[in-house]
Amino acid sequence: MWQWFHKWGSPKWFYDLSGRWLPWLIAGMAVFLTVGVVWALLYVPPDYQQGYTSRILVVHVAVAGTSLAFFPIMAIAGTVTLVWKMKMADMVAKAVASLGAWFSAITLATGSIWGSVMWGTWWEWTDSRLTSMLFQFFLLISVISLRSALNDSETAARACALLSIVGCINVVVIKYSVEWWNTLHQPASALSASSGSVNGIEFWLPTLIMVIAMYLFVAVSVMMGTRNEILQREGRSKWVQDLVKEG
Repeated sequence: MWQWFHKWGSPKWFYDLSGRWLPWLIAGMAVFLTVGVVWALLYVPPDYQQGYTSRILVVHVAVAGTSLAFFPIMAIAGTVTLVWKMKMADMVAKAVASLGAWFSAITLATGSIWGSVMWGTWWEWTDSRLTSMLFQFFLLISVISLRSALNDSETAARACALLSIVGCINVVVIKYSVEWWNTLHQPASALSASSGSVNGIEFWLPTLIMVIAMYLFVAVSVMMGTRNEILQREGRSKWVQDLVKEG
């Protein structure tokens, strides 16, 4: 087990392995993303209350749910960085941070579009889910800015790791905000087979496909971002120089 764990700390091993996985992951992502988007925006039946506005929720729910995974991933990578000084973990954390900021921004945008129709407002500061998600976006921007502001890479890695671990507290707030406070945002919908509703199979099946597509997109993006970071940091390594010559 420990031998396998330490293999992940090798930039060359990760680069070679991810190169073999990427074609399969990209193919799966393309299939699920195409089916999910087309199904969500063209074939989901209108909700009896929300009408065709419910189609936006298929994308919103998938992106919002995925956005909650970024800080835990960064916290795990940060813990590995702090405890085992594994530079690969920091490379992954760096790739995850920027992607997480984009997902948080898209979550806020799609939620606002839906809210403008259903709530009659694009934004409500008193809504706990909206403000806590905005806070997550700012935290991710802070992680990215902190890394850019610190010249020493080891100091930047430790500082970002600590901020990522602390940021996980806000993920809990986002998750349970609709249960702890009575605000505009509705509670999490339970899966059921009732038709004509966002609780029905007609809504949750394409949503499940979109969730899978989003996680595949995250995996592909993080791998590609990490591979790019490896080439930048390991540019003086012989295996990278040989790779450039072969290319």
